[in-house]
Amino acid sequence: MPAPLRITLTEPEARTLSELRQASTVPYRTRDRAHMLQLNAQGLNVPAIATIFQCHQHTVRATLRRWENDGLGGLWEAPGRGAKPKWQPADLDYLSECLEQDPRTYTSSQLAQKLKQERSVDLSSDRLRRLLKKRYRWKRTRHSHRRKQDPLQKALKQADLESLVLAAQEGLVELKYLDEAGFCLWSPVSYSYSLIGEQKRMEQTPTRHGHRISILGLWQPGEGFEYALSQGGFKGESYIKVMDWVAQKAAQTLEQSGRMTVIVQDNGSLHTSRLVQQQWPRWQEQGLVIFFLPPYCSEMNPIEIQWRQLKSHEIAGQMFDNEYDLAMSVITGMEARSQAGHYPLERFMFNCT
Repeated sequence: MPAPLRITLTEPEARTLSELRQASTVPYRTRDRAHMLQLNAQGLNVPAIATIFQCHQHTVRATLRRWENDGLGGLWEAPGRGAKPKWQPADLDYLSECLEQDPRTYTSSQLAQKLKQERSVDLSSDRLRRLLKKRYRWKRTRHSHRRKQDPLQKALKQADLESLVLAAQEGLVELKYLDEAGFCLWSPVSYSYSLIGEQKRMEQTPTRHGHRISILGLWQPGEGFEYALSQGGFKGESYIKVMDWVAQKAAQTLEQSGRMTVIVQDNGSLHTSRLVQQQWPRWQEQGLVIFFLPPYCSEMNPIEIQWRQLKSHEIAGQMFDNEYDLAMSVITGMEARSQAGHYPLERFMFNCT
């Protein structure tokens, strides 16, 4: 019968094993091996230790022999165990460069094929999805004009806009954001609750390509929303009528409080046509000043968020038979958002006579 394995620990070794056993950053197998050594040094034999850890006796004996041969280094796993990785960190850096710099979109299958062709790394699309999940999310893309922006001009305009916002907060000016949006008779398919095993269908209306309904809005955050509707699109004459209506209010504000009204808008052709430019001096005399955003910087206009909320929460998921039903739905949606946001709402109506 072979002699039982028994180790003797010096005081520094016992202290080191105790620290390893309590360290949360050390692998659990290393902590278990340190505990096995402590129990053996206290007098427990191999079968008793195997019973405590619910492992085979060979595992305990191997731990004791590795301590005798390798010392403290024998408590850690030997290098080279397990399957070798098929990829290197540089391969993921290459994929990150493709995802962030290429102007196109990629699926996991397309990325796996690209990785195999360009770097001879064969990974399944499932494995690639698990690797990308640490840094990326599969989500909807957006159209952008960011590459057409002038960074210097945008920075200067952003600083001016922030100054206007501070002036409005201090009650020095009235700041409003102007923009247009459009609505069609057909809504794109989207998500909805459906019974298990069934799919909800959106019945197509007879007319799809009718005139769209356009809305021209002026939003003053926390103060109010003014808007006008038009069948088709807004032209220079209709835009001027709305701005004349706003200028009349600006004149009253200037007379009563001495505050100018500043309209923030993009520099689209509707806002900068020759006919519109002829009205600028008159509007300025009434206390209405226009602040133009830099080209291709629509994200600087916060009214864009209002349009997106209106379309996604009030209009989306509906089909309309005619432009009248669509216009009434837009009006109802604007009223609902006004009540939810606790701000007044006013609509300008064109004289059709």
